[in-house]
Amino acid sequence: MILKLIALVAAAIPVILFLRAMFGRRPSKFGATLREFKKQVDLAIWIFLGLVGCVVAFATGKLVWTWWTTL
Repeated sequence: MILKLIALVAAAIPVILFLRAMFGRRPSKFGATLREFKKQVDLAIWIFLGLVGCVVAFATGKLVWTWWTTL
């Protein structure tokens, strides 16, 4: 019996989420602001990771160049 209830709940979750997405309330101004802030933070993190990657690549290249010229 408990497995039937679990299966029913598992089948109902996507339907509930779909209906909530279609007929749910509109996003508030605060929610839109928060979403935009998250986008900006995500962009800043990617830029930071890109800069760190460039520094690592440059340092590795310089290390290889130094090692290559001393041979």
